[in-house]
Amino acid sequence: MTQVFTVVLPDIGEGVVEGEVIEWLKSVGDAVAKDEPVVVVMTDKATVELPAPYPGVLSQQYVPAGKIGIKDKPLYAVDLADDIKVAKKDLAGLSGGMVESRGLTAVAAGAEGSTKSDSNCLPRCTARSQAVSQTGKSMATPAVRHLAKQLSVDLSAVTGSGDGGRVLAEDLRGTSSSIPNSGRAAPAVVSCTPALRLEGDTETPIVGFRRLTAEKMVEAKYIVPHFAYFDQVDATRLVQLRANLKKEGQKEGVKVTFMPFFIKALSMALTRYRVVNSSVDIHENMILTHKPHNIGIAMSGPNGLVVPVIKGVQEMALSAVIRRFAELKGKALASAVDSQDMKESTITISNFGTLGGGGVYATPIINYPEVAILGVAKIRKQPVVRNDQLAIRDMLNVSWSFDHRIIDGDLAAEFSHAFCELIANPSKML
Repeated sequence: MTQVFTVVLPDIGEGVVEGEVIEWLKSVGDAVAKDEPVVVVMTDKATVELPAPYPGVLSQQYVPAGKIGIKDKPLYAVDLADDIKVAKKDLAGLSGGMVESRGLTAVAAGAEGSTKSDSNCLPRCTARSQAVSQTGKSMATPAVRHLAKQLSVDLSAVTGSGDGGRVLAEDLRGTSSSIPNSGRAAPAVVSCTPALRLEGDTETPIVGFRRLTAEKMVEAKYIVPHFAYFDQVDATRLVQLRANLKKEGQKEGVKVTFMPFFIKALSMALTRYRVVNSSVDIHENMILTHKPHNIGIAMSGPNGLVVPVIKGVQEMALSAVIRRFAELKGKALASAVDSQDMKESTITISNFGTLGGGGVYATPIINYPEVAILGVAKIRKQPVVRNDQLAIRDMLNVSWSFDHRIIDGDLAAEFSHAFCELIANPSKML
């Protein structure tokens, strides 16, 4: 009888209990070699290729692309040749699978459980049922678990509105005051209106980076009391300086854009106003003011938004920031940004000036648990008054979003002024 080896989603580390199947590298019926990549799985922490533990033929995919697999639940099955010997540790199901005969209902039941583990960042009007994993924990993504911890919400007391009863970020609305971590209370109720469906509609699943981004945005807007502050600065000298450095960069094969100047100016302003370089720990009721300036830069890539991080900017010369930014931009365009590139940001910049017509002002969403984000528009020539005379100058509009729990209006204004002074006098950054 053919041996069937069922591979479960392994422990990928860092407390990850589930992962989204991004791509199947092998189709049902394909031969697979030992250690050959079979499937690409994305978690909140990383995107990884999972290899086959034994050679054989791929006979079953339990989790379709775009769906969520659960740790220790079946991911795929491989028909093994008769002469393949399975390690005892695998026979016991401790690390990677179990050997069973074709058609046993235990495998089918596992498949059914995993394919129902769809995750959605938006409320769903479905029958409510409490989803609990094999470990007894309520089913929720790591992002939602983090949100629940910040709000001191006991997930076991929340009824999820996602498929299979999965707890979504929206399910936590209104529960932080009624469900302490140490107790149980009535489940949260989510009111939702079914989406409008019209003839000819095209459906696009919210999967991959788009799903993770959506979950983060819901988390940030729900927790953080945003307020916006807008400013304008004369960037004429910056335009001239960049033009000079651009020629030098071309000799070295490095493209010099305005973003490294924004990054360096932001870091220098943070040196004067350290609290803006903070994170909030609601669970411990504490502001964590960070020493390193780890600046995330929101970028558009082929797979959507990514936010790679330049770490320790306060210790870097402008020339080093220019090179590092060019390196990360190249990786973003090549879809080569990895999880290590996007870790530990303390504040973020979004350059909406490169989008469409460049925009004028925006209200960017804070990359929680950070407390501020900077949005920069396109530098444009505008008529301004200088010494009671009209002049044409290169003007930059800047948009800030701040966490009002930590940053008051006067601090926001002072901080923005410090940033703008550096943009107006960029020689201070050299």
